[in-house]
This record gives sequence, C-alpha cells and structure tokens, in this order.
Amino acid sequence: MKKEIYFENPLSVSDYISVVNELLLGINVKIIGEISEKKLAASGHVYFSLKDEKSGDLINCALWNSVYRMCGTKIENGMKIIVTGNADVYRVRGTLTFKIKTIEPAGEGALKKAYEELKRKLTEEGFFDEARKRKIPDFPKKIGVITSIKGAAIHDFVNNLGKFGFKVLLCDSRVEGQEAVEDLLKSFRVMKKKDIDVLVVIRGGGSLQSLIAFDNETLVREVVNFPVPVISGIGHHEDVPLVALASDVSESTPTAVANYLSRNFVKAYDKVVLCERKIENAFRERIYETKSEINVIIESINQSFDQIIKIYRIGEEKIKRVIMNSSILLQNKEERIYAIKNNIFSQFKNTLNDVRNTINREEKIVFANDPKRQLKMGYAIMKVEGKIIKSVKNLDEGGLIESILSDGEVVSIIKNIKKNE
Repeated sequence: MKKEIYFENPLSVSDYISVVNELLLGINVKIIGEISEKKLAASGHVYFSLKDEKSGDLINCALWNSVYRMCGTKIENGMKIIVTGNADVYRVRGTLTFKIKTIEPAGEGALKKAYEELKRKLTEEGFFDEARKRKIPDFPKKIGVITSIKGAAIHDFVNNLGKFGFKVLLCDSRVEGQEAVEDLLKSFRVMKKKDIDVLVVIRGGGSLQSLIAFDNETLVREVVNFPVPVISGIGHHEDVPLVALASDVSESTPTAVANYLSRNFVKAYDKVVLCERKIENAFRERIYETKSEINVIIESINQSFDQIIKIYRIGEEKIKRVIMNSSILLQNKEERIYAIKNNIFSQFKNTLNDVRNTINREEKIVFANDPKRQLKMGYAIMKVEGKIIKSVKNLDEGGLIESILSDGEVVSIIKNIKKNE
C-alpha cells in the first residue's frame, strides 16, 4: 500500500529535492545490471550507467575512488555486476545518481575469473610464499579476534580454546558477502592499535559468493602488513580464500584455530604431569632405599646389642664362678677372704669396662655409618633420573641433577662440567 506525503504549501525546487533525497537515503538496495558508458575521472572516481539487460533501462552510477579501491573489483564496459547503495538527486542538473557502496562481479564464472586473476597477481608479489610468513608465538596469551558476534564461529572458537589464561579481545564485524569488506578493514585498523600477540580472523564455511570479502585485495594487504602474526579460520571452499592463503597460519575451522593456539599449552601441561610422576616415583624410590639403609643399620645395632648381652652374660658367669670358688675357699681359709673380695671386684670392674668399651665402639660404628652425618658435614647425594651419580661421565650439560642434602633436596640445571685430569 502506498504511503502518500502531502505538503499543503508549495515547495521550492531545492526543498523538494531535499525531501526526495531524504527519502532516497533510507532506501538501500542491491542492483544487478550491465556496465555501459564507463568514464574514469582524474580524481579516480568512476562514473557509468547500469543497464537492464532485458528492457535496456539505464541508471546513472557513481563509484568513489576509495570505494573502488576497497572493493578490489576491476570493472569494464559490458561487465555484469551487482552493486549496493542508494540514490540521490544531483541538485545542479536534477539527475538521479546511484551512489555505490559495494561492487562485485555477477555470476559464479565472473567471481571465479576475478579470483584467479587476483590470486595470480598476489602470487607474483610473493604474498603467499611460505618464507614470508611469520612464526606464531609458542605461548600466545593476548589474542585479537575478528568475527561476527552473531555467528556460531565465536562460540566454537571460545569453547575449544582451552582454559590456559588466554585474554581474548573481540572485534565485531560482518563476515558475509561483499558488504563485509568495509567492516573487516575497519576491524583490522582497530586491532592494529591493540596490545595483542596474534590476530585471529574466523567465520564458518560458505560458498564463493558468501566468502567474497575474503578474496579482497585490500584486505589481503592488511593481513600481510599487520604488525603481529595472523591466523585465519574462515572455512575453505573449493578455492581457498586469498586471505587464508596470505595468513601466517590457515586452519579450516574456528575450532581448528582454537586447538592450534592451545597445542603448546596442552603439551606443556602433559610434560608437567609427566615430570610430577617422575618426581613422585623418584621420591618413592628414595624412600624405599632409605628404608633399606635404615634396616641395615638397625640390624647392625641389634647384632651389637646381642654381642653386648653375650659379653655381659659371660661376665656374669665368671662372677658366679668366682663367688662359688670364693665360698669354697672361705670354708677352708678365712684369711683369703680379703684377697678374694678384691679379686671379685676387680673382675667385675674389668667386665663392666669390657661391656662399656664394646658399647662405645659399637656406638661409634653406628654414628660413623649414619648417612645423615655425612650430609650435615656438607656432602650431598647426587642423582640423575633417580640413579646415584659417581662420575661426571654420566652427566650432560643442560641436563637436570637432583642433590639430596641434610635438610632437603635441590633440582639444578648443569651449566658446565669440568673433568679432573
């Protein structure tokens, strides 16, 4: 149903044109047609007519130089194209002109041809050479992401990124069709000013038509000249998008990009777990060895005490015999009582001295064999992978060595090895 706009008082021509232009400004459309009467101005702006193939109707079009360069589509007379934009009335001449915002070849064949021509040009400039591409940091922490917040790509990326303390800075951009070029370029310029370790450009898969923005020359040059490495995950179609070819690393999906960024963190985590297991096993082995050493010492102490008890019992038997002999002698010779008493005490004293000397000697043996005593004197037990090291021949520079001291253990990196001549 038509909506009529009525003005009671007459309008000037200028006012009428203003009303028309205001209405036309809100009508953004996509038009398909054939180029004719193309003219290139000194300013770089392009003017041409877009002709209806069936009726021959024409509409004047203006393509500003900045838009022309951004779109990256070379146009010629007779070429069939699709343009988006809106129209206005040029006040000086009263003519209607369609102001173009985006332009792209119409039809799969035209898109394919434009893709191949641009790919050939950028290949000759070395944009896709592996030698040009930059290394992605092993452990990137600050990640810039350009994608649409409305798409599934960002959710797939974040859900698979891994919980390793990443800081993700998201820049929302359209990623569908030729209209996305302007948004993508703005996003790249915004990200240039951010403190990031790597830039990620992602979206889901699609047709050559839907991914046309990623075959844009200006965008490819932004990728190549970006200050930090760029990773793309924009869904490969039969012909890989040129942005993907120019990226320092290209993955087929947002999930694959997330896994790529997380890979070294996963490896490091696995290595830490493995080291923990090695340390735990080495600790258990050391406890087992220490228990064995303690058991040997305990056995030695038990043997020493058995020897002491044996000596004591021998002494006790000697005393009993002396006492028995003394009793017999006392019955016969009272005068020998004093001498016998001295003899008893002398023998008892000697026996006690023997026992004391034996205890002291065994105590010294136990003390001398205590491994903790050696450690307290400044010595250390050195191990590599749980094995005690007795020679520098079994050591390698850069390796790890465990030192067991009297009050703890130290793990060190071997920087230099000096051998005694």
